[in-house]
Amino acid sequence: MLRISFYVPTKIVFHRESIEQVGKEASSFGRKALIVCGRSFARRSGYLDKIRGLLEREGLRVVIFDKVEPNPSFETVEKGSKLARDENVDVVIGFGGGSAMDAAKGIAVLASKGGVITDYVYPHEVTGDVLPIIAIPTTCGTGSEVTRYAVFSDLRRKRKVTMVGYPILPKVALLDPLVLRSLPPNLTAYTGMDALSHAIEAYLSKRSNPLSDLLALESIRLIFWNLKEACRGSLEARERVFYASMLAGMAINCTGTIMVHGMGYYLTMYHDIHHGLANAFLLPFAVEYNAPALPSKMTRLADVLGMGPLSPSEVGRAISRAICRLEDEVNIPVSLSEVGVSEDELDDMVKEALSYHRNLANNPRKVTPEDVRTIYLKALKGRGSCG
Repeated sequence: MLRISFYVPTKIVFHRESIEQVGKEASSFGRKALIVCGRSFARRSGYLDKIRGLLEREGLRVVIFDKVEPNPSFETVEKGSKLARDENVDVVIGFGGGSAMDAAKGIAVLASKGGVITDYVYPHEVTGDVLPIIAIPTTCGTGSEVTRYAVFSDLRRKRKVTMVGYPILPKVALLDPLVLRSLPPNLTAYTGMDALSHAIEAYLSKRSNPLSDLLALESIRLIFWNLKEACRGSLEARERVFYASMLAGMAINCTGTIMVHGMGYYLTMYHDIHHGLANAFLLPFAVEYNAPALPSKMTRLADVLGMGPLSPSEVGRAISRAICRLEDEVNIPVSLSEVGVSEDELDDMVKEALSYHRNLANNPRKVTPEDVRTIYLKALKGRGSCG
């Protein structure tokens, strides 16, 4: 018996030059817009001026908050929300990677409701109306433009925390593949692997359903066949990975993520490793670990990846090796040791990973402390131990 619950109210506009519609879309929400972006790319690329001009052409007044750092902190979001309240803005526009879009979500909540971030992060859920959000992603990774999640850094406790709620789903997502032209190869690889991790985690999640599986499998297929060329600069390949990232975002919006994210947060908070790269180090080993719990789903995934008939005992290793080959092709560093993570940290890593109960509880196979330790050890040794 099928049981499916799926809610994606975001208006999605995906085509080259879709960014030209930002003024028209924003004008339907009010007369004053706050642009939320990072500290350099939006201004350096000329897109900040472009977006401001498009908004002003439609008669909107524009306020800019360009202070968002990677992995935005509570303090940054609270500063942005104060600006939004002081300026009495009507709509919040997040332009950038996941950090800018997530910050825009947090700003929209606090500007509408008051209080501080900790009032609204998990296990609390955002309810009621917030300022409308328009999301314009600039990387092919997070899918935040179509999710009910926003992730922030609690610098005091050195933890990642998540804001959850349908009200923070953007009203409009403008996906313009032309924005990706200046994305460097390494960030194309890291964000593409983030999207792949989202898609695979959604597919393996306890909360997956046939509709989320369709989105996840198509995302996985597109990333596997296009990420290498995307990293070499092909705009057509980047466009396909961009689309795949959106599909993966729609999938995790329904399913949530699993152990890969729960284990990756330590690497980002304590070593400043890019979130997508952190996932890439762990993903092959987590897939192999979970394969015995989902033999029929793993066989279907192998079919999507064009693999021949495989026995249940072979399929997990084969898919793990395929992920490792893709990571080799897009120049993902080989091991956690290579980026400065030490085996001496294992006890702390395991303890921290186990504290992310929401992710681990969603994993299809029960996760023990020893399992977490084993996967970290494999990631420390590197892809030579794949499969």
